[in-house]
Amino acid sequence: MNNHPEYQNIWVINDDDKERFYKLISNYTTSKNFKIYKKKSLLGLYYFSKSKYIFHTHGIFNNISLSKKQVNVNLWHGMPLKNIGHLDNNKRVPESNYVISTSKLFQEIMSKAFDLDLENVINSGQPRNDFIFSNKFSLLDLINKQKKDFEKVILWMPTYRKSIVGDVRVDGELGDSNNFLEKEQLSKLNTFFESINSICFVKLHPMDFMKVKDFNQYSNLCFLENSIFEEKGISLYSVLNQTDLLLTDFSSIYIDYLLLDKPIAFLVSDFDQYKNSRGFVFDKPIDFMPGEIIIQQEDLIPFLEKTFIDKQDLYKEKRKKITEVFHESKNNFSQNVFNTIIKK
Repeated sequence: MNNHPEYQNIWVINDDDKERFYKLISNYTTSKNFKIYKKKSLLGLYYFSKSKYIFHTHGIFNNISLSKKQVNVNLWHGMPLKNIGHLDNNKRVPESNYVISTSKLFQEIMSKAFDLDLENVINSGQPRNDFIFSNKFSLLDLINKQKKDFEKVILWMPTYRKSIVGDVRVDGELGDSNNFLEKEQLSKLNTFFESINSICFVKLHPMDFMKVKDFNQYSNLCFLENSIFEEKGISLYSVLNQTDLLLTDFSSIYIDYLLLDKPIAFLVSDFDQYKNSRGFVFDKPIDFMPGEIIIQQEDLIPFLEKTFIDKQDLYKEKRKKITEVFHESKNNFSQNVFNTIIKK
């Protein structure tokens, strides 16, 4: 997270807790060349209107028309598997001059999703993925544990089915009888992770209606929300390298996780319902999901046994092929974006 020495670097944030955000920046750079302002403030609006280059992930002052003197770059928050933007018939698509992608395949998808010409989609890779290769932090730091305390660290990142902030909606199936987050299933999983001296962190989506307080406490299952990362000043992406397996469903994080060449499993009990509600950017999304597709609860623990006890990695070749399709750049993502924008 280097702040460019030749430019004045301004961060605008949503909340008032500058100290928390300052801690996050300071954990990743020694640079002092930056200032922090609340977005909804006179100074936030002033610097937004005066800045030559604007970078954002979710849109910023979307009700204000773009200035022809400014360069507005939408970094977005992931290459999509599920429909986004205009592909999702969304009426709240942020307006930008440029958006980024990770490959020619996603360049075409992002062009359609944000209604931009192909030449305005920068094929650079995602800046957040610079953190992926960091070994500075671990999920265990969030609970004051060390690597020696567990054999394996698993990250489980379900996407939301019902959101209560941002784009409020319901996708897929709520209350499915085959819900992998069902209490009885979680107890079985906890027992399994105990038996192999491993821990699984379940990171809930920030837009999800479910919260940590909705779940029981377990010895080897740990539920997390964004707030604990913010309190510790740790980026989610900088802990990925210290995990051994990703469990997810339709979250775009698996596309980033491919850069680490580690096992992935997809827990998708409501595949058809999700396809019929939210929909996907690919006609056959499973062809682009290089990992075990787990539909039934009872199939999850056998997969984990194969992975950690039998030490099988059955999808390594498919991961390699999909990674080449999804990621043309493998490093220096922030620099790629910056250098491209400066030249335009």
